[in-house]
Amino acid sequence: MTDRPILLPTMRQVSRDTLQDQVYRQIREALMSGRFQPGQKLTIRGLAEALGSSPMPVREALSRLSAENAFEVTETSRLRVRLMTPARLREIRDARVALEGLLAEKAVALLTDADLAEISDLCAQMQHAADHIDVSRYLWTNFAFHRRIYAVAKAELTTAAVENFWLHMGPCFALVAPDRAHLERSMEAHDRIVAALAARDGAAARAAVTDDIMQAADSLARLLVKSDRSRSSVSGVKKA
Repeated sequence: MTDRPILLPTMRQVSRDTLQDQVYRQIREALMSGRFQPGQKLTIRGLAEALGSSPMPVREALSRLSAENAFEVTETSRLRVRLMTPARLREIRDARVALEGLLAEKAVALLTDADLAEISDLCAQMQHAADHIDVSRYLWTNFAFHRRIYAVAKAELTTAAVENFWLHMGPCFALVAPDRAHLERSMEAHDRIVAALAARDGAAARAAVTDDIMQAADSLARLLVKSDRSRSSVSGVKKA
């Protein structure tokens, strides 16, 4: 007696791009949440080992992210996280103020009690990380906090534009976050954001998000000036 073929129901075929997309999203979120620093050099082999992946999906992910201007090529043809300049910082700051303020205001109109509870919990987690100077945890929770708020606004195109700016700003957050004074100022702004959401006050939510963005940009601008002065000083010594 011959075996009859087993008839399977129609199923969606597994996409060959699934692993590539996962690798891309993980590296992208690592950039946005401050897991890398500006100027940090990357290797395909190192990232593949960290992700438990083969080199091919990492190579393709880096190619996609390079097209999004998240990386730049060094003189030795290696990839590194793009450096920040004062002019670039000002452009990104102004765009973030406009777009993220808009998203926060939109979120107020659509916010549910369940949304508010999740956002408040993320803010509490962020406070705990700030109290313990757990920079890695703070940066990730900060990213999750803002992303959760903007998801409520249901404005996919605007959120996509914001995330593109986070690709550039995320690595810079790792430079300013270790400053306890910065963390305290930032948490004050986050608390105001949550309070504005709870009060269903769109204007206050926009103002608090704007304050948060401006504070981070000001802290980073001071670091860039200090870094430029240090490089100029070293260059002057070498010439002497």
